[in-house]
Amino acid sequence: MRCALVEFNHYHDEVLPTFVWLLNRLDITPDVYMVARSARRRAFAGSEGLRYRARSVAGMDRLGGLAWRLRRYDLAIVNSMEPPELLGRAARLVVPLLGVVHNAHLLLDDAGYRAFFAAPDRRPLVLGQHIAERLGASADTPWWISHVVFGAPPWAPREPSRPTIFAVSGNVEFPRRNYDALLDAAGALAGEDVSFLIRIVGRSTSRDGKALRATVESRGLASRFEFSPGEIDHPRFFQLIAESDFSLPLIDTSRDVFRAYLETKLTSSVPFAIGLGVPLVANAALVRAYGIEGTGPEYQDGGLTEAMRRAIASTEEERSGWRGALGTKRDAILESSLTNLRAAISAVRSGGAR
Repeated sequence: MRCALVEFNHYHDEVLPTFVWLLNRLDITPDVYMVARSARRRAFAGSEGLRYRARSVAGMDRLGGLAWRLRRYDLAIVNSMEPPELLGRAARLVVPLLGVVHNAHLLLDDAGYRAFFAAPDRRPLVLGQHIAERLGASADTPWWISHVVFGAPPWAPREPSRPTIFAVSGNVEFPRRNYDALLDAAGALAGEDVSFLIRIVGRSTSRDGKALRATVESRGLASRFEFSPGEIDHPRFFQLIAESDFSLPLIDTSRDVFRAYLETKLTSSVPFAIGLGVPLVANAALVRAYGIEGTGPEYQDGGLTEAMRRAIASTEEERSGWRGALGTKRDAILESSLTNLRAAISAVRSGGAR
């Protein structure tokens, strides 16, 4: 089968390796189209075993336009069906299409998305089981896949004498994570005889990032925080997470703005932790929603400090058990994702109902 896997934006390229992994297991070698900025971030570094052909979005558009170039394929997978302006562009395609909707509330709230996916040879995909279950019959229960394939570079072994490192992955944006709880926990733990470091892995040069840096300084916590410089490529991003001891999603139920990550959106820190084998210190609501029980210390709202304290004090045997649970979860996710992708491809190619 001739398949085009397309990312028009300069983000979400970290999802592409998982799609290629799944397609390879369906005996499909896709053409992967990216913009130049995404290609420079090297999402496929460390994934040498994957079979795909790299293509340029700019080159595709330059030679006769998108719709004409994609006529030769049997299937198109659009890695991001957002922003909404992409709907018109994708509507001109004349091949069966699967489109990943990252903000899945659009499938419920936006008439344009509902109309687009009403065509029998187009179907949406979402990035988590909790999202598909939340949408339910009201959005025709879209299939889900979850990205947990990020390559296997030679991560550095943990040095027993170094502090316990907590990674917070993603660009610093206050509506996306509870940084207030993180700062309070860091302040409380800094007053105790414990060794820890909080690693911010993502851009912190934005307004929110600068504000976080300033607050860290003003609270005297600079020695407890490490900020990655500007925008880093995927190999370095994944290395910084993988060489940490724990991942902090920082999603709880204390603010309404976080609720979407329990219902119609995915917090990428969870698949990063699963794919890279990094135990999670996560709120109980997030643990239940994402099905990640037993992968690290969990806590209720207001309990982050104690959960981080437990993580710091945990034994190597406990950490090994959490990593084992993450491996089991990763295998289950890939198996379910493969089943779902196979069914979705069959549905759009037949153009019929499920």
